[in-house]
Amino acid sequence: MISHRCIRLTISSFMYLLAAICVVQTATAQTIDPTKFSDPIHPIQAKPRMLIGPRLGINRDYHSGGFHTIEGLDCSTFTSGSGWGYLFGLTAEFSGDRSWSIVPAVTYESRPGNFRQSLPDVMVLLNEVAVNQSAVDESDISYQIFSAEALFKQEVWAPAEAFRMSVAAGPVASYVVGARSSQYEDLIQPENARLINPDPARFGVGNNGRRLIYAADVDIPGRHAWRLSLKAGMQFEVGLFHNQIMMYPGVFYDYGLTDVTGSENWRLNSILFQVDFRRAF
Repeated sequence: MISHRCIRLTISSFMYLLAAICVVQTATAQTIDPTKFSDPIHPIQAKPRMLIGPRLGINRDYHSGGFHTIEGLDCSTFTSGSGWGYLFGLTAEFSGDRSWSIVPAVTYESRPGNFRQSLPDVMVLLNEVAVNQSAVDESDISYQIFSAEALFKQEVWAPAEAFRMSVAAGPVASYVVGARSSQYEDLIQPENARLINPDPARFGVGNNGRRLIYAADVDIPGRHAWRLSLKAGMQFEVGLFHNQIMMYPGVFYDYGLTDVTGSENWRLNSILFQVDFRRAF
């Protein structure tokens, strides 16, 4: 039978052991480097944090204005066009506090467009029979830029620690590295007819004679080397891998302040669907 004395000694020993464990845990917690347990959502350090990572995205591009892409040619005046492009680059974030930050980025972007303008229908003779002729003028544009931006980002909604919503806006400066066009006329009706090339030395033909090629992948005349725009939109902030990596899916509108060329009223605006991935350093 265990005596009361032994029970009292056992309880006393357990209490001493528990007190020793608490002392060791307290001492260990005081020696842990808190920066090893910091993350972008729960920053322990008081100093501003910096996040860096890649950006990927696609863009819907809208070209507008009244312009010709080929000088000295009696073709349609293109008024609007659109296309899908892509972007990729590097982005960073410098935080002032937990609610606002500055987000710079450098990206390479493709902003293409396709333009289509119907020509007036005319009656022509085909095998001594009067038939209706319909045709369209088209132009394919390739437009590539290097862009640098600096956006001010403000947090507006934080329903959860690892999910936040922000708005951002700021200026963008872009250097145009490529701007080229291809322009042609396609015969729609009649289906068994062919176009006549008025100048074989200057123009080409395609599609079994149903396409008259005015220009094939030529530089856009009078294009500007620089493009300025304003960019604004919204994005979400989602923590990944225990908040060690932050994902920022967002949608932005890029409004062009300068024309594509110096001689025509040609503007380019885009909707950007982009995703940033950033890690704290």
